[in-house]
Amino acid sequence: MTSPTIYLARHTETTSNTMGLMQGWSDFPITQHGHEIIKCFGLGLKGITFNAAYSGSLPRHYQTARGALDYSGNGSVAVKQDPDLREDNFGSFEGRESKETNLAGLKRLGYSSMATALADRGTKINLDLQDAWHDLDAENALNTDLADQDRAESSADVRKRMNRAMRRIGEDAVKQHAGNILVVSSGLSIRQFLFLVNPDTDFTGLQNTAVTKLCYENGTFRIIGKVASMEYYERGKASLSE
Repeated sequence: MTSPTIYLARHTETTSNTMGLMQGWSDFPITQHGHEIIKCFGLGLKGITFNAAYSGSLPRHYQTARGALDYSGNGSVAVKQDPDLREDNFGSFEGRESKETNLAGLKRLGYSSMATALADRGTKINLDLQDAWHDLDAENALNTDLADQDRAESSADVRKRMNRAMRRIGEDAVKQHAGNILVVSSGLSIRQFLFLVNPDTDFTGLQNTAVTKLCYENGTFRIIGKVASMEYYERGKASLSE
């Protein structure tokens, strides 16, 4: 049986990223710089043959995957969209300022600053904040009219659906004897999944198009090499100046 290698990447830059807004399940357009990032990312993947590709169901996910395949010479590979690969749902906090929302979550967890929280919980605070937003939204802290099913997810919710999607991808790859698989998702949802793979994972820095490689074997994922590597983007960027 083939043990596939999954290239799990974060999507490219969007206007929400540059404006410091909570993005989640909302759709924000890719910036001009974001399109350049996709090009560099794809060029950096040249020489790698992908047998399949998957992305979250939002445009930023699909366009990142599609562009990466086209620029890397894998243009014939279709991108299968899976809503389970979307970012954490922030519910009533969608579209709000990230700084303000982070502070509300930190306060809920008993911290006055991110520095204090990081010193206490390490980079896992990024995951714990999702549960704080979930609790605040369940209490309707922002006084919105959202239906219950549209409110913020818990970390457990995100991990469950991400694991479900990634295991489907891994099993399909094994059955099809696929070697390399490209998967494009979002920053927090990737962190939630990697926490399941290895709770000791350092989540410091997960830039746009950062890649974490995983091996899927006997129903288990294993991280290969550096978490959130920017080597492919950097390689592609360097090739443009040659």
